[in-house]
Amino acid sequence: MKKIVILVDQMHSHGGIEKLVAIKANYWSAVFGYDVTILSTEQGKKPLIYELNEKVKFQDLVIDFDRNKSYFSFVNILKLLKNIFKIQQYIFTQKPDFVLVASHIPITYVLPFLFTGKAKTIKEFHYTKFYDTNQGIKNKVLIFIESKYDFLAVLSKEEQSFYYSKNTVVLPNPIADEINRSVTKVTQRPLVAAAIVRFAPVKQLELMVAVWEQFYQRHPSWELHLYGSIGNDYYKTIFNLVQEKQLEKTILFKGQTNEVSKILEDARVLLMTSIQECFPMVILEAYAAGVPVVSYDCPTGPRNIIHNEEDGFIVAVGNQSAYVKRLEELAENTSLLETMGTKAQEKVSNYMLPKVMNLWNTIIFAK
Repeated sequence: MKKIVILVDQMHSHGGIEKLVAIKANYWSAVFGYDVTILSTEQGKKPLIYELNEKVKFQDLVIDFDRNKSYFSFVNILKLLKNIFKIQQYIFTQKPDFVLVASHIPITYVLPFLFTGKAKTIKEFHYTKFYDTNQGIKNKVLIFIESKYDFLAVLSKEEQSFYYSKNTVVLPNPIADEINRSVTKVTQRPLVAAAIVRFAPVKQLELMVAVWEQFYQRHPSWELHLYGSIGNDYYKTIFNLVQEKQLEKTILFKGQTNEVSKILEDARVLLMTSIQECFPMVILEAYAAGVPVVSYDCPTGPRNIIHNEEDGFIVAVGNQSAYVKRLEELAENTSLLETMGTKAQEKVSNYMLPKVMNLWNTIIFAK
């Protein structure tokens, strides 16, 4: 039986990485029959946000990095030494076959240099390197470290082009939800556009509000539903912007949700205005529900999933009038909306969970 250990910072907060870790750990243990353990550094006593299969083991190493300080600060260096000791101890005693770093955590910079015995090391990347133009000594050190992993798992061919090492493999994110062929036709759903986001400046929700303000003038029956954990400073900024523009009756803040599939099955379109996205799972979830997506052409994820004018629209970054025009096309042309919704469900089959997990099995775990 293959033994796999997954290294993360935590599994107590909603997030794409945390959800993916749970999906993969559950599948590898339940379907492939592998021995899977998740080791965290900062879980504490908080409950798991995503359910794990009873066969998946979970342990917090109680490292508790100080997130208010640099990872290279004195206090965090000491914690890193503790982290290294515990990981090395785990490898010595448990003798895993594969050690996977799923989060961007300090052990990332050290793992390839530990004594791992027969274990293969893998680093997953869930952010884009499109903007990484640093050619200094820091970048050279990072390239050297990355080259020492057995595998670098990236999410698309475009992302692969940003790496210098020959150990990169393309493993896209999977969609765990089944395609619901009996879902209500997208043209028969409420006049709702959805955005499922993390309230952070990278999502550029002020641009979404600007688009919606213009769209709403001609389509006053529509609503934009914003889903995401509320309360932080950026949320307050967007909330106040909506109030200032008197759009509170058409832009509704729905809070955090665990029912993404149900929400999308009641929406007609998904909106994205991010400045960058590596491989957003929410697009796959929208497609599974037969929902077209309108997104700015931000690096690099949306354009590697959306087939422009087939199952959604890719709009030049910052071109508000073009974005509004595309949204109006979907609102006014029910035939186009239905065709795109059907195409979306067809395209998402490429990312279904068994297909992507079999890639892991043949590319990584067969080694």
